[in-house]
Amino acid sequence: MNRRIGFSIFPGWKEIKENQIELVKKARNLGYSDIFFGIGPGTHWKTEVIEAFEIAKDILKYAEDYYTFVDINPEILNKIGCNPKDISKITKIGFKGVRVDYGFNKEEIVEISKQANVEINPMEISEEEINYIIKNADPEKIQATHNYYPVKYSGMSLDFFDRINRKFKEYGINIGAFISHPKYKLRTTLEMLRDIEPFDSSNFLFKFVDRVIIGDPIPDDKSLNDIANIVKSEITQIRINLLAHDEEVEKFLTSDFIVDEYKDIGITCHGRYKYNKKCLTKIFKKGVAISGNDLMVFTKKGGIGEFSLIGEIDDINLEILRRSKKIKVIPK
Repeated sequence: MNRRIGFSIFPGWKEIKENQIELVKKARNLGYSDIFFGIGPGTHWKTEVIEAFEIAKDILKYAEDYYTFVDINPEILNKIGCNPKDISKITKIGFKGVRVDYGFNKEEIVEISKQANVEINPMEISEEEINYIIKNADPEKIQATHNYYPVKYSGMSLDFFDRINRKFKEYGINIGAFISHPKYKLRTTLEMLRDIEPFDSSNFLFKFVDRVIIGDPIPDDKSLNDIANIVKSEITQIRINLLAHDEEVEKFLTSDFIVDEYKDIGITCHGRYKYNKKCLTKIFKKGVAISGNDLMVFTKKGGIGEFSLIGEIDDINLEILRRSKKIKVIPK
């Protein structure tokens, strides 16, 4: 999977324009390649579309090497003097793609794809329409990007999200989705990730999509770096709260682990180093222990076992582990 990371720019939020330009300048050095632009009125601004479009033109001067795409609907197109058969004003200022949010039929989406890359809104399209678009457009120019949901509890459930994604994966369509960051906790696709740190939320989301986009504006440096580290790692990183810090434990955890057996009480992961200390440990849910070459992550309470307890795992990292085949373990 060719994983990509991106962030969002909101030109209408004029007070942070310079901060957004600085973000564009520095994020490329961390491996960010995609920028989503929202030019409609938003939570923190009421700037008219045509003014936001002009501000976007300024910001795009600094983003020539990014894949930039802008959210559109029929009202936005009308306000900037475009229509499905002619979006030249959008492409001329530097946008490489458009996200067709709502209000377009399958024929119009095909027409738009002749002029730019198209990001389909997964919530606004049927499988029959996807089939038509793939047959009548260049498949290489068709991708999909989910909505974000600023209102708390309005985000998608994991089961629904997974079901929606399947029809796009069947057609080989690249999928993107949004995560929030700690300052705002607003623009997330999955509700379960709204309050999760970007390291873990991006790590989890990459189990389902090809692209992770930071939905909230101006992410802090830690969030930017954490997400960049996720996409650079070829092996899934699982974070645990480490309770034991002796040299043998630290050496044991430098191994890569193969996620092997889903036993009755937990998940077994095999490493290359052997831990020789043995003790009797009470087995508790989400406890992390080691025995010999095995790292054990318990998914339910049990009795007394011959394990050495070294830490505990939180819910989101346990869910990431369940969906992984090979992992590295790092302290949280």
